[in-house]
Amino acid sequence: MEPKTNPRWDEVQSRSERIRDRAMQQLLDVFLVYKDIDNYPPFWGDEIEYQLLSFDKSNKTVRLLLEQDDVLNKLHGREESQEAGRRHLLHRRDESQDADVQPSPRVDKEPKPIFQPEFGSFMVEATPGAPYDNSLTSMLSVQGNMARRRRMIQERLGENEAVVTIPGFPRLGAPGTFTQPPLPSGGLLLRSQFLPDGLVSTYERYGAIHDNIYTRREGRAFKIKVPIFRDEKTPWPWRESNHFGQANGVQEHDAGIYGHHADNFIYGDSMSFGPTFCGLQVTLQARNLREARYLHDQLCPVGPILMALTAGTPFFRGFLTDTDVRWNHAAAAVDDRTSNELSSKTEEASIQPRWAPTAMYLADDARLRSEYNNSSTNPDPNGTIAEKLQNKGMDALLASHYAAILARDPIAMTEKDLEAYAHGDGDGDTDADIDVFEILHSAVWPHVDFKLPSKKEGRAGWRVELRPLEIQLTDFDNAAFVVFVALLARTILHLDLNFYIPIDKVAENMTRAHTRNAVMEEQFFFRRDVWSSSSAATVENAKDKGTHPPVETEFTSMTIDEIMNGSKRLCSDGSQCGNCSTSSSSSCSFEGLIPLVERYVREVYAGGSEDTHDRKQDHQQGHELGHKHEHGHQHGKQQKQGQEKGQEPPHRDDQEHGANQLLKYLAMIRNRASGKIPTPATWMRRFVQTHKDYRQDSVVSEGTCYDLMCCVRDLGDGDARIL
Repeated sequence: MEPKTNPRWDEVQSRSERIRDRAMQQLLDVFLVYKDIDNYPPFWGDEIEYQLLSFDKSNKTVRLLLEQDDVLNKLHGREESQEAGRRHLLHRRDESQDADVQPSPRVDKEPKPIFQPEFGSFMVEATPGAPYDNSLTSMLSVQGNMARRRRMIQERLGENEAVVTIPGFPRLGAPGTFTQPPLPSGGLLLRSQFLPDGLVSTYERYGAIHDNIYTRREGRAFKIKVPIFRDEKTPWPWRESNHFGQANGVQEHDAGIYGHHADNFIYGDSMSFGPTFCGLQVTLQARNLREARYLHDQLCPVGPILMALTAGTPFFRGFLTDTDVRWNHAAAAVDDRTSNELSSKTEEASIQPRWAPTAMYLADDARLRSEYNNSSTNPDPNGTIAEKLQNKGMDALLASHYAAILARDPIAMTEKDLEAYAHGDGDGDTDADIDVFEILHSAVWPHVDFKLPSKKEGRAGWRVELRPLEIQLTDFDNAAFVVFVALLARTILHLDLNFYIPIDKVAENMTRAHTRNAVMEEQFFFRRDVWSSSSAATVENAKDKGTHPPVETEFTSMTIDEIMNGSKRLCSDGSQCGNCSTSSSSSCSFEGLIPLVERYVREVYAGGSEDTHDRKQDHQQGHELGHKHEHGHQHGKQQKQGQEKGQEPPHRDDQEHGANQLLKYLAMIRNRASGKIPTPATWMRRFVQTHKDYRQDSVVSEGTCYDLMCCVRDLGDGDARIL
């Protein structure tokens, strides 16, 4: 493809060094002010990405509903009709009667949820109107809050329209019509053989990201490759052009270069094949910088495990895939690396895609051995950016982390940003000054993100965002996983756990999580002993005496069942764990993440010693949690509305009952990990393979897609319990 003219990108490039310098100064301004502030309350939040669908019952077709603007206008009170406010959901039962975990009465008293645009014009993002805390009442309010968000979106839709939580629409980019209104592919914006331009949100920043990535790639075609699932009658070797009515341009281009190596993949040709798939994010606020860095590191090895457990993407462009999650094709879709960066034999070749596994650990922790940070990526090969940050008082680890962000080009900069920057001359002395650092940071997508405090006084503190989870089909399942993450974070901090493994093994685990039915078929690297000493003196003494065990002995391969539910077989295959000579009967066993969290729940909640750190804080200030695009949005006041103020501690019996409700979430995840409950990907794959229209050829027909989406809709509405 010929590069499109992009004057905005030319201007960004001409100002890139000044923009980078300004971003660095903004970073340092925040860092120096907030690096020593302590006792932020442990607030947390979630982010759900929804898809809008249009159903045609008479023709048994379902299409993506491109009505993001209209729905958001109504949700924000613009062009809201009285009729829409009175509209009832069809076939929906009352959540308080239907939910597996009873929502807290607090839900209706909470501030209105926050609704924002997502990349696809058929998508809506929603977060709670106020952050959660660690009280039992707050934990139990999550599912009800999610149901409220779903209900509010649904009430703004028409009779044959629905909001669903599914990672990817099965026939996005498939032959035929898949949008409502129907739109042709091949437009000048996406230049896609498969996708129409109208698929992209009208929100300016998304258009800027698309255009700037395309331009930075020098017009090089997007090639998203997903292996196809081979069924009994799937043509083999499989090439789309040989078996369907239209030639796949990017696959044929690859075949001309690589021959048969292009076979057996489903190809996509647009950046939109990445961010139009939906995830489930959890953001956790730490007490201080040190705790945030520690929590960031401990969640890194957990991320791939939870991605496999939440797998829900067994389709791509109307075909069954041989993978179950969206991560890698999202990474390929937003990869803006130039040809030189991809082919160079210098250190520059180690630049990661923008969407990638986290590249390094960050903690100021004696247990963080230098061998763990063994990634080959080096976006700042000369060390000049990191050196400047260190000269201003930032330690080497954090400086390297932020250098990787500052080294990036500002692809998320819009024309309005450039105008404001030009007006303020980038010096920060005018009201027109913009958060350039956040513009850079918001366009880098690691699987665990480390977030700066907000510059606005009294807003969010140091935060960590866990990003690789796939959205689940029901509010119960979504609530179960976000509550589990929040509880796991508290457990990690409470017990001072150590999950460190080499960071390249985390990246390998991210790859393994893509395996079809990875929960049952794959093994993952995980640390054997999560109780290893946190004493700096102990660690340094071991290092001085040369008694530090080799890194390779600190971790092993385990199934997800073993990681989540525990294992007593770590040495049964003859491997050496390094602890076999000890007298401890549990030295060769692994307790499991769920038993650890259950221990915390029973001790802290059911035991009557509820973690009330947050009750000691001033809750009159709002806190931003779970928002990727904080710049350019008016989130309003996220106040706790006095929910903690004057609230009596729960009665002991109520605490035990509430703790038992939380244990229901953990039981679902325990059963998912053991295989007793399938992942959404496995369930949807089976649905397709057992459908009357399926021909054992890996094709998801329109009729099959319609019936599947009807089930997904009904599951979300609480009208069925298939899973």
